[in-house]
Amino acid sequence: MAPARTDASSGAALIVASGRDDRRVLFDVLDAQQLDAVYSARDVEQARGFLADDPSIRLVLLEFGTEAAAAAAFCKEVSGQAPVIGILGDAGWLAREAPAGLVEWIASPVRAYDAEARIRAALAGATAAPPPAVAAPAAAPDRYRFVFEGSLDELAIVDAEDGQVLDVNEIFVQRSGHGRAELVGARMDAFDAVLSAEQRQALARKLADEDGIRLRCRKPRAGGGSYPVEMHVRRAIQDGQVVHLYAFRDVGELNRWRSALGAVAQLARPPVQHENILKTVVRVLGEWLAPELVAVVAAPTGPATLPEVLHLHHRLGAGVDVDVFASKWLARALDGEEIIRLAGAWREPEAAEFVRTGGFECVLALPLVDERRDPLGAILVVRAEALANEVPTIDACRVLARAAARELELRQAREQDRAASLSDPLTGLPNRLLFNDRLDLAIREAQRGQERFALLFVDLDRFKNINDSLGHAVGDQVLAAIARRLRGCVRESDTVARYAGDEFTLILRHIGQREDAMRVAEKIVRAMEVPLQLAGGLELGMTASLGLSFYPDDATEAERLLKHADVAMYSAKGLGRNNFQAYVAVPEEAHQQRLMLESRLRQAEAAGQLRAFYQPQVDAASEDIVGMEALIRWEHPELGMISPGFFIPLAEESGLIVPIGEWILREACRDAQRWSQRYGLPLRVGVNLSALQLRQPEFVELVARILAETGLPPQLLDLEITESMSMKSIPRLIETMQRLRQLGCGISIDDFGTGQASLDYLRRFPADRIKIDQAFVRNIGLDPDDEAIVQATISMAHNLNREVVAEGVETEQHLEFLRRQGCEVLQGFLFCRPLPAAGFERLLEQRASLLGGVPLAPAANA
Repeated sequence: MAPARTDASSGAALIVASGRDDRRVLFDVLDAQQLDAVYSARDVEQARGFLADDPSIRLVLLEFGTEAAAAAAFCKEVSGQAPVIGILGDAGWLAREAPAGLVEWIASPVRAYDAEARIRAALAGATAAPPPAVAAPAAAPDRYRFVFEGSLDELAIVDAEDGQVLDVNEIFVQRSGHGRAELVGARMDAFDAVLSAEQRQALARKLADEDGIRLRCRKPRAGGGSYPVEMHVRRAIQDGQVVHLYAFRDVGELNRWRSALGAVAQLARPPVQHENILKTVVRVLGEWLAPELVAVVAAPTGPATLPEVLHLHHRLGAGVDVDVFASKWLARALDGEEIIRLAGAWREPEAAEFVRTGGFECVLALPLVDERRDPLGAILVVRAEALANEVPTIDACRVLARAAARELELRQAREQDRAASLSDPLTGLPNRLLFNDRLDLAIREAQRGQERFALLFVDLDRFKNINDSLGHAVGDQVLAAIARRLRGCVRESDTVARYAGDEFTLILRHIGQREDAMRVAEKIVRAMEVPLQLAGGLELGMTASLGLSFYPDDATEAERLLKHADVAMYSAKGLGRNNFQAYVAVPEEAHQQRLMLESRLRQAEAAGQLRAFYQPQVDAASEDIVGMEALIRWEHPELGMISPGFFIPLAEESGLIVPIGEWILREACRDAQRWSQRYGLPLRVGVNLSALQLRQPEFVELVARILAETGLPPQLLDLEITESMSMKSIPRLIETMQRLRQLGCGISIDDFGTGQASLDYLRRFPADRIKIDQAFVRNIGLDPDDEAIVQATISMAHNLNREVVAEGVETEQHLEFLRRQGCEVLQGFLFCRPLPAAGFERLLEQRASLLGGVPLAPAANA
């Protein structure tokens, strides 16, 4: 049935919102109202243009987000032309006077059914009468109730004159232990925080002179005693009456988040020997929640069978009866329903017999489902003691359940040989997820059989030139042909995988001597030299560089085997490409090669061989450029472009990182200031620092001198240090960081998640933002463990008032996931690869052209 048509069948509407999802929902709702036109503006400035061009605009939907003050001014500005519906994501705005012209609120994220009812009412009102000069949605309970009641803080509105409580939200009622009728009308003194007479006098003085006050104190608990809170009291206007808005936040909640984060973070630690993800989840829940029983079960295979118990941990002295796994709650969880009984579980009729007889207070039965929401199994947790109804605890349990579900899904895929979900669609080879799984399996089997195997890392030489010159279609043909050629060089029992981009990895099983793997590597190099015959008669020459590492000679862990093979591959590239090299710790040839490269690196700066590349950083909401990371490259006239992963460690060991670091710092500041002046863009530039630079006694003075030389405002320089840098290894590290911040520079913790920093270390460290390592971001959609780490990191950073930058964003799936988690800034190939300075400047030129902007100053040497 077609949507009901309002009387406002003519005229236009204007949406002013930055959120893409909100704009889409509002546009669909407005489109159904059969208006003449629906306009969408990103910001207030663009909205003014629409209003000037079309006087028939009869309704404005305006976002009150981070620029709420500007939105309020614009609301007053258009009040004579059209009524305004506010799109609200910040409950704090409602406690103040409503701006003129505002007739209604819609909560963000916008829901279609809610928006439709409010829009139709507003359009009908606009047809019947002109908009009022002043509306007061903050005074109408039905308009602010959804944010007032939805808050997780305890909220109360109090008469400023006599201290009587005018209204409280549900959280306040629950935690006070009194009914709403007892609270409303009573004096606030009886229910607010435990304050001394002096504190109350200070509070009264502050509220008389200022708009608000925030302090730490204790609040009475419903059953007696008290608990620590942060009390925020703010003066506001409601119905023309001065009121005080009280907000109480339980400061213990941050500790609960830390506890939950600690449990989730265990998924990222190296596994206990012979322990898989399911065992880890059971162990973590057992150590964290101290339950009497925790189990992971698989869905039953038939209607009359019990679920299969995959892993079990219990503290029941008499053992676990099989009837435990025939309970109604567990059956409902296996059907996909979430069962959460935090207290009084034993009293419920559906409780299992052992729960009732044991008097167990808490039962959690969480479903484990695959990506299609099909049940795979369930997690069952039974506790003698009740659990508090706390969001961090429940959310962390859900994250652990999701990790277990993905492990079950992977097992099921392996058992059913669902190669399609674990293979690369272009080449048909195993993808990175399946390769990592096979590598773990190879290590376990080699441990049992005391065998050796080899890992090969294959990188195509100059593949980027093919994509750039002949196009990605030809590049795809090359990758598919290379995959077939690699497959033909090894045995059926060996693994060939496409690891990423133009990188392939191989596992050669059951090798007797190292020379056996060397012969295979030689065979691959020779095979690659044969020209490829592609579609359309195109013949193309291609070579590859190979690196080898051996289990157990070089490493016994998957990550280190891959790292060593990667290092060996770069050694092959450094020797002219089109060859293979095996990883060795201290070979004489490698030592000579390092001496040669060190000598050449010493001459690189003077010879003009160092290059500054820049990778854009974009705002997650608007996708506009907000900054860039400066990256150093070494372009040798004979060896070509040498990877920083190869020469940076050499520079750090030799001490050359100090002059090289100074060069990139000065170059980045110079370029950033030039672009800021030319395009009027205050872009923040990030520069990586090494531990050796930070140990220099006059490093802060060097930064100040470079800022003065280049003219770059200090707030546009972001200095990045890795999480692994510790206060023990770098004397006066905290002091150095504080001095840099006093200059005005920003501080970022880079590669977050790869080190061992404690929460206390992060809390005390003077950082402005945290950069999530690309190793975790790239596995979004592939590895639930890494998704959980990313989610937990963002939540922790926000609780510590740190901004979050995600590196390695390569797909739309990465983008949507990070947006949902509230990540502010994104960086990765999805938006742009690292560009040389000239290429980055062309990018800024294109941006200015698209947005209709013009350079503020002529380019130097244009």
